[in-house]
Amino acid sequence: MSLEWILLGLRIVATLILYTFLGLAFYIVWRELKHLEAQAAPQAPSSYQLRVVAAAKDQALAVGETLPLQPVTVLGRAAENTIVVTDDSAAAAHARLHRENGVWWLEDLGSRTGTMLNDSPLSKPTPLAEGDIIGIGNLRFKLESR
Repeated sequence: MSLEWILLGLRIVATLILYTFLGLAFYIVWRELKHLEAQAAPQAPSSYQLRVVAAAKDQALAVGETLPLQPVTVLGRAAENTIVVTDDSAAAAHARLHRENGVWWLEDLGSRTGTMLNDSPLSKPTPLAEGDIIGIGNLRFKLESR
């Protein structure tokens, strides 16, 4: 066997080793990217609800009742609201809850009697945290995730 054939064989072996290494490196990078993509995928937003924690006896809503929230939920006396409240001190469209970038916001819609958040009057749109208590007239709602 001549030296040229040996060198050709070594070149072929070196090329196979190089391509095997590159293939393995690309596979590892691809697998890591898929893993990171799965981690970064947005999780399904958990749904939220309002639980009635206080109500007058003549109210249509009972203590303990849960009301699912829509991405934009309007509370008030008018029938077209997402959640209809029968409290006489509630306005036709009293307050709005909306979700923005994963955060719930509460806003009073100019009601005469105002909206309470954790027993404090609401003066501007305010972000909510789970467990916050929203007050409209005699009604109290607690924000909960399901």
